[in-house]
Amino acid sequence: MQVTYDFSQQTVIVTGGARGIGRAIAASFVASGADVWIWDVEPVELAGAQSVTVDVTKRDKIASGLALLEGRSVDVLVNDAGHLGRYQPFESSEPAEWQQILQVNLVGMLGVTHQILRLMRTAGKGRIVNMGSLAGKEGLPNLAVYSAASAGVIAFTKALNREVKDTGIRANCVAPGP
Repeated sequence: MQVTYDFSQQTVIVTGGARGIGRAIAASFVASGADVWIWDVEPVELAGAQSVTVDVTKRDKIASGLALLEGRSVDVLVNDAGHLGRYQPFESSEPAEWQQILQVNLVGMLGVTHQILRLMRTAGKGRIVNMGSLAGKEGLPNLAVYSAASAGVIAFTKALNREVKDTGIRANCVAPGP
């Protein structure tokens, strides 16, 4: 039996929705009737969704993406933008790559959430779903920085959910694994 949900009249933003899990999430929301906005550095064609080029590591690009919503509230935010980096021992990795992984996976998620949470507080409701990883729970060899960033996503989500517990806003983390 297939489960269906009705998200009509709801605005959903999916970061990192051009490919993979993010695209599947966006497609599911479209099928459920949501007004879906895909934010990614890559443009995406998905019938029923708006594609906006947004680099989640740039606060001004996040603000520009929000301006396109023309004052609508954001009912659901799915933070899926991510960068895995190379699979290699930590001592072989380069600091520039650490920065890229941390900026996209952790700092970008914080920046998007920071700006959208304000809108949700004004509306008195909203759902935030942060995509973490099993790597953040277990720590995976040869993905040390990615594991650290994912652990940060998980911890941030727990803390944020506690901050908004007395509101109509909820934050959850999904941590897929292999």
